[in-house]
Amino acid sequence: MEEDLLKEIAAQLRKPNGEMGADVATRMNEGNREMNMATIDALDIQDHQQIVEIGMGNGFFVKEILSRAENVNYTGCDYSEDMVNAASTLNAEFVTKGNARFVKTTADELPFEFHSIDTLFTVNTLYFWDDPSTTLSEFMKVLKPDGKLVITIRPGHCLKKYPTTKYNFTHYEREDLTMLLEKNQFQVLKCIEVTEQQKVEILGESFASEFLVVVARPG
Repeated sequence: MEEDLLKEIAAQLRKPNGEMGADVATRMNEGNREMNMATIDALDIQDHQQIVEIGMGNGFFVKEILSRAENVNYTGCDYSEDMVNAASTLNAEFVTKGNARFVKTTADELPFEFHSIDTLFTVNTLYFWDDPSTTLSEFMKVLKPDGKLVITIRPGHCLKKYPTTKYNFTHYEREDLTMLLEKNQFQVLKCIEVTEQQKVEILGESFASEFLVVVARPG
């Protein structure tokens, strides 16, 4: 695959936009379904919770989140205007009912009141954070003192098998992520390591992909 195309795909994974971005978002939904469902399980959603997702893409999994409990309020944040529009359209029924909203914003400038969020989560965005400490400080600010943070990634040894991830991706292993969280005043509650059953084929190599779900809380 040509290097210029790999770079363009990598940029789209960071910030999907345009026709190519829409296609990338759909492919991410398919390829990362198991990751997203495991993350939603780890949220342990309760009635009346305020839940925020960072980097929701086109919002395909919002229906799964809202189905887990009663009167859940969900906000999806993304700095791609195209993804905010796509998610709002896909989830128009939930938006109209007031159960969901989507906002264009960066992860380190969140539009929420101090200590107002029960659960904040993000899937496959950590690689792109310019300043992880600043972003985690913002998460700490908006989460309630007894709130929950869930971060899901593919670990570095797995990511390196994907040719696009050598462009503007920061790779993390389990130890890197737990140390990052603890350094920024989060207490790690559990780490769920999963090897997916269905294998993927990249450049002629077939392998079982992996992901890591880390659950933490302020403290």
